[in-house]
Amino acid sequence: MDRTDKALTVFPYRQDAQGLLFPLIPLRFHVGKMRIDSSALIDSGATVSIFKTDVATHLQLEIEKGKEIYLGGVGGHIKGYQHELEIEVAVKKFVCPIVFSREYLVSFNLLGRQAFFNRFTIVFVGKRSLLKLE
Repeated sequence: MDRTDKALTVFPYRQDAQGLLFPLIPLRFHVGKMRIDSSALIDSGATVSIFKTDVATHLQLEIEKGKEIYLGGVGGHIKGYQHELEIEVAVKKFVCPIVFSREYLVSFNLLGRQAFFNRFTIVFVGKRSLLKLE
């Protein structure tokens, strides 16, 4: 692996408005000829990936045309719509199910385990505030 590859697979944690650090990574959506850059929190506790509706708007997706799905978690249940979208992370392109929900009101988009975690070895380096994708 050369230095360029390494730079694309090591991500320093990013700081939120309160100064807390999180393992957020950049990603790119490929929809038709459009390329839309976004970011998401790597969440090993989430089965599916869920994104805020503003991302769907930028992608010109009609949210409700996706497969209706209900997600449950610590905060209760929310309704969303799953779309199969091509994403690019650390120079790998693949199709990933992404759920968009009008009821998802938290700060970060989430990349969950489904279709993402089996593509990489994911290493959280907490004491250095880094995330590595191998």
